[in-house]
Amino acid sequence: MWSAYVLISFYECFVIRGKDVSIEYLHQGFTYIFESTFKSTEGVAEYIAHPAHLDFANLFLSHLEKVLVFDYKPTTVRV
Repeated sequence: MWSAYVLISFYECFVIRGKDVSIEYLHQGFTYIFESTFKSTEGVAEYIAHPAHLDFANLFLSHLEKVLVFDYKPTTVRV
């Protein structure tokens, strides 16, 4: 069975996770972030469809009260 780490490494993505420490209290009840950055949109599609991801997602999501998902392409902003 694939571990989440091995699967993520296979798709060459990066994972960042952490707890909100903001003093503005604008998180609307969300307190943690789990961010995955992939090299391509195709990599995201393959990862999402992979059986190991589906198993992990089902297990992980069953322990959460609510989830907010963003899929976006990062853009550099110059000021």
